[in-house]
Amino acid sequence: MNKQDLERWATGLLARIPTHSKILYPSYLSAQLARKEEVYASPALPSAFDGYKIAYASDIHYGPYLGRDRVLDLVERLIALDADLLLLGGDYGAHTTDAIPFFDLLPPMSFPDGILAAVGNHDLAGTSEEIARLFDAMRAKGVRPLVNESHAIHRGGALLQVCSVDDIRNGAPDYAKAAEHLVPDGFLLFAPHSPDVIPPLRESRAFVPHLTICGHTHGGQVTVFGRSLHSSSRYRDRYLSGWKHEDGMDILISNGVGTSMLPVRWGAKAQYHRITLKRGRTASAHTQSGLGV
Repeated sequence: MNKQDLERWATGLLARIPTHSKILYPSYLSAQLARKEEVYASPALPSAFDGYKIAYASDIHYGPYLGRDRVLDLVERLIALDADLLLLGGDYGAHTTDAIPFFDLLPPMSFPDGILAAVGNHDLAGTSEEIARLFDAMRAKGVRPLVNESHAIHRGGALLQVCSVDDIRNGAPDYAKAAEHLVPDGFLLFAPHSPDVIPPLRESRAFVPHLTICGHTHGGQVTVFGRSLHSSSRYRDRYLSGWKHEDGMDILISNGVGTSMLPVRWGAKAQYHRITLKRGRTASAHTQSGLGV
C-alpha cells in the first residue's frame, strides 16, 4: 500500500466515526454549527450602507468529513440570514476535486448584491485543468471568484468595495493588481481566505482595508486553554479566531464550517456569520450573539 492509498484508507476510516453521539464529544462537536451575529461600526461607512448585512461562511471542506446533507443544511441557513451579500471564504472541498462537486451540488441562491468568493489552499491543490473546472463550476452557480481583483457595490451614489487576493500558500497574491480599480473614498472590505496575507499586505502598502474578514485557521480546530494544538497559519495563534485590531486594521477570523485532517473539534466550534455594517462615530466590532444550532 503506497502513501496515497494509506491516506485514503485512514480518511475513510475516520469518516466513519459517528457525529450524532455526545459520548464521542470532539466528533459530535465537529458536526455542530453556530450562527454568529456580528456588528461592525465605522465612521467611514457611507450612510447608504448603514445596516448592510453580509452572510459569511468559510472552510466548508466538502468531502469525506462533510457530506451532501450538511451542505444543503448550510445553504438553508445562509439563505435564512436574509443578507444583502453572500461572501464565501475559500476551502470549499478537501481538495480541488471535492470543491468542484461542492459547487455542482449547490441549489440556486439569490442575494441582492450577489455571491463573492475567495479561493483557499485546498481549492488550489489540484492541476491547472482541475482549478479551471472549479472556477467554471463557481460561475455556473452565480458565484464570482475574486482572485487579485475587486468588486464594486453601488447604493445611492455611495460605494462599497470588496477585494481579495490569491491564496498565499498555493497561489500568488498580487496586492497591487487587487488594488487597480479601488476608489480611495469608497468603503473597503478585504475578504481573503487566509489571514496570513495581512502582514504582506501592510508591507506592500497597496491598500488599507476598513474591514478584513477571513477564515483558514478553523479557530485552531482543537484548542486547549485558548491555544491551538496545530496551527495552519505561519503566524501560529496570532490570527486564531474572532475579532482582532492590528495596526489600524479591524479583522474578523472565522472558525469556519468544516474540519481538516481529522473530523474533530474542541474549543473551536464551527460557525457561520451574519455581519451587520453600521455607520458609527468610532470604529467598533463585536459579536452580538452566538446561537448554537
